[in-house]
Amino acid sequence: MEILLTGQRGRLGTVIARRLEIAGHQIRGFDIADGFDILDPASVRRAARAVETIIHVAGLADDRQGAPTDVMKVNLLGTANVLFAAEAENVRRVIYFSSGKSLGMLERDPDYLPVDDAHRGLPSAPYGLAKWLSEEMCAAFTHRTGIDTICLRPVAVFDDEGYRRMPTAPPAATARGRAWHLATHIHVEDVAEATEAALRTGFRGHTRLLLCASDVADHRPTLDLVRTHVPDVPWRGGPEYGRDSYRSLIDISRARDVLGWEPRHRWPGRA
Repeated sequence: MEILLTGQRGRLGTVIARRLEIAGHQIRGFDIADGFDILDPASVRRAARAVETIIHVAGLADDRQGAPTDVMKVNLLGTANVLFAAEAENVRRVIYFSSGKSLGMLERDPDYLPVDDAHRGLPSAPYGLAKWLSEEMCAAFTHRTGIDTICLRPVAVFDDEGYRRMPTAPPAATARGRAWHLATHIHVEDVAEATEAALRTGFRGHTRLLLCASDVADHRPTLDLVRTHVPDVPWRGGPEYGRDSYRSLIDISRARDVLGWEPRHRWPGRA
């Protein structure tokens, strides 16, 4: 398959490109490091010619990488340029890299636990807001054009080195008034596998899919973490949390159903 991959030189993009090339796909890269700017709509459209799918990863990675206006401009307008190019060049599918922060993660406690893809958005920080608005734009775009849009929502992404740097001792309880990170994590190779699965799926239309490891990033059991950090958040978990003491607080069942995907990596030291 001929694929346009924006941001192919970034931390996620390099791993995704390598996996897709091994799988036999033809990758056409589009990265600011090579002089290609997603804020240039004509350049994006030229790059989209004769490809079947666009995987859109390019953008400012978080709120620390630019002024709020830059984060909004690059991440929102860049996505719009990708969508308009897909329509102009009859691209079959756009796989958009959103984030768990599109649900306001790290800004406030969740409305309920476990968090699933039906959880409301309404983030206010520039990065999360741009991701959520881009998801909304993808939904409207699919409704109007019929082109598939799959929004992948990875949480905290680590590579092997990132996991090695994590402290082995349990972290202290979250300070009052500060949102807890829900002990989320996912290995970058699992993200790449989900991306490949998004190319293969027979799903048609628009969807948003949280990507997370199946366990928590902590050595304490999940329910102990909940009691420590967010005891007042409504609980919707079932008996599966009794059978799996370290089960993730992110429900990835929609990603499993749509993609036929399962994360393979668990928290280091856990079988």
